[in-house]
Amino acid sequence: MKRLNLFLNALLLMLVAVGCNEDFDMPPMVVPHAEHQANMTIAEFKAKYWQDARNFIDTCKEDTYIHGWVTSSDEEGNIYKHLYIQDETAGIGISIDANSICNTYRLGQEIVINMKDFWIGKYNGEYLIGKPEWYPQQSVWEAGRMTLDQFKEHVEINGLPNLEKINPIEVNIGDVVGHSDAETQLKYQGQFVIIRDVEWVGADGELPFSESASSTTRNIKDEDGNVLGVNNSNYANFRGDPLPVGRGDVQGILYMSGSDKWGLYLRDANDCIGFDNDTKGYPSDPWTVTEAIELQDQGKKGWVTGYIVGAIAPGVNEVAGSSDIEWEAPFTLDNTIVIAPSADVRDFSKCIAVALPQGSSFRRDANLKDFPELLGTQIWVKGSLASFMGMAGITNNTGSIDEYKLSILTGGVTELTENFESCVKNGPMPDGWILKNVKGDKNWYIDEFDSNKYASVTGYSGKQPPYDAWLITPALDITNAGRKELSFQSKVRYYRGTDVLEVYLMSTNDPTTAELVKLNPTLATAAIEGQSEFISSGTIDLSQYEGTYCIGFRYVSEQQSNYTTWQLDNFKFGGKALLQTIDDFETMNGGTPTSQTQFADLTSTKGWKAFKCGLLIGGESDAPPTYSAIGKKADGSDRWAYAVHLNGSTDANKKSHIESPVISGGMKKLSFGYGYFLTDPGVKFHVRVMTATSPATEIQDIIIDNPDAVKGQAYYYTAEINTTSDVVLYIESLSKSGSTSNKDRFAIWNITWEK
Repeated sequence: MKRLNLFLNALLLMLVAVGCNEDFDMPPMVVPHAEHQANMTIAEFKAKYWQDARNFIDTCKEDTYIHGWVTSSDEEGNIYKHLYIQDETAGIGISIDANSICNTYRLGQEIVINMKDFWIGKYNGEYLIGKPEWYPQQSVWEAGRMTLDQFKEHVEINGLPNLEKINPIEVNIGDVVGHSDAETQLKYQGQFVIIRDVEWVGADGELPFSESASSTTRNIKDEDGNVLGVNNSNYANFRGDPLPVGRGDVQGILYMSGSDKWGLYLRDANDCIGFDNDTKGYPSDPWTVTEAIELQDQGKKGWVTGYIVGAIAPGVNEVAGSSDIEWEAPFTLDNTIVIAPSADVRDFSKCIAVALPQGSSFRRDANLKDFPELLGTQIWVKGSLASFMGMAGITNNTGSIDEYKLSILTGGVTELTENFESCVKNGPMPDGWILKNVKGDKNWYIDEFDSNKYASVTGYSGKQPPYDAWLITPALDITNAGRKELSFQSKVRYYRGTDVLEVYLMSTNDPTTAELVKLNPTLATAAIEGQSEFISSGTIDLSQYEGTYCIGFRYVSEQQSNYTTWQLDNFKFGGKALLQTIDDFETMNGGTPTSQTQFADLTSTKGWKAFKCGLLIGGESDAPPTYSAIGKKADGSDRWAYAVHLNGSTDANKKSHIESPVISGGMKKLSFGYGYFLTDPGVKFHVRVMTATSPATEIQDIIIDNPDAVKGQAYYYTAEINTTSDVVLYIESLSKSGSTSNKDRFAIWNITWEK
């Protein structure tokens, strides 16, 4: 080996010698040199011009020079239009209206700043070198952003970057948080610091540095419980990276803003140092039941996965053996479950007991008493690995929805209406709605336009395509829903790409493991310019499905030059069952309205018969044979009602009437809407309630006589019938004019009855 090294060294010398003999014109390296030297430290300069006000600006009039080494970088996108420097005494920020400042002022670069006729002040509490800017809301001057050229006029670069000059100073969170006095601010504002032995609050191996919709403050916590916010931009290149797990050191630039609130800027993800990133026990890498048993009572807390195999039997306070566990349905109690490494385990020593807190969603969704179908299914549970009821257990689970996950859905709501109006722009989704990123760093968010709030998603401004982002509803109990249907509205903006919106029925709320059924709703399509209107999906029938499901709205996009923005609003599921005791006029004539002056014989699917009648329909506005007064169908659906249009001529060849099918089981009440839409003023007709026997006898003759009825207006009528006999309805005009022409025409709709 020694001989080989000698040979390589000799060869290198030969190559260098040959290279030196070549007659190349190599430009000499130019090392910049500042003409001036600092005559005041940063600490002295900051102290001289300090003011307690949150916003102010001042001008340096003396021949003052300060110097420092660049400690910040905007290369990764987390520090925006700011440059930070420090010398041996302190640090300070500089506000510059420019991007890619790092191309000129790199980490470790020494600069000398001529502060004469330059500005120093505060912007919302942060002490900065910046240009005077008027803040009208507070009627005060503050330190705003100067141009890059203005900065360059006062700055000299000295030497080459030297990273050894920018070692961070060590600080404890308790040294700054809660301290807003001038001494602390002068010492630490703008300083490059390192904070030892901290953890990221909420880090679980999946939680990113920042959400995609807006900058996000994540907290670091030391062993004494002190917390410091770290501001992470949603434009940072590392935005979608998961927060480091475990304990380690975090370094960055300290700043203060707002009401004496300290924060930290990372330059990049490498400012997190020494974290072990052992994800065992986190959602992405949970402990098995076997591993969790081995780790009992060691202070461990995290996620465990296993299979639900039973529940602790009634009357048992301490499990002494396998007989103290109910292994098969029916299950007596709803307050515990027992999980095992596999679904066939029946040995309590290989199992873990889990408490289901009273009143919690965990007990509601995961107890075997109500949901025996959970037996043998996989579950994920978060908590402390500690003994419970005499056996290995998981404790300190509060029962909240983010502390457990089932492999099948249980429970669920039978009705859900969501218009997002209770949300805050860029705030969290409504309770129970879940966001899931399968790919990329974009997600759904709450937006608002023209006083309307909605859920929205787009790949615009994302940095990690392709995108696969899901917005998932709470669990929906289709089996017990009165109406097994859903609807929503969608809107599309900036439709220039191939990105799409898809809608799925999901067996769980995790799209990576759920069984998916793609639905086929009507979705908005692009407008020629700008944006579409909100478009109804139509009524989506779910009656073929039994059980509990979620609905997943999936945004999918490859990298695009221009991205589509999708918007979602007015989601509706379930509700009360549609009225079955109502006419089905919509099935007459194949659902096609007739001309308002056309009369024919019509029959419905249920057996309603309309002789020499027309068929009208409700709508947004009057456009015969559509009339807005007819409105929606009274069964609780979102469909327009159909009306039978009757002619009142005394001519037997023209006169209309309606006969109902047999209404069995009697009738307590009868209701209907009516009105007229042609030039026959007033309305007069009767509804005869007849027995369904032969010969029929009249139970009640309801006469409607409304001579002052207004054309195009709807009227409603309810009558007490109170019969238990099977009945038939007979409806015709009373021909108030006595004319043989087409006269005395009226329409009737939404005929409903109670038994």
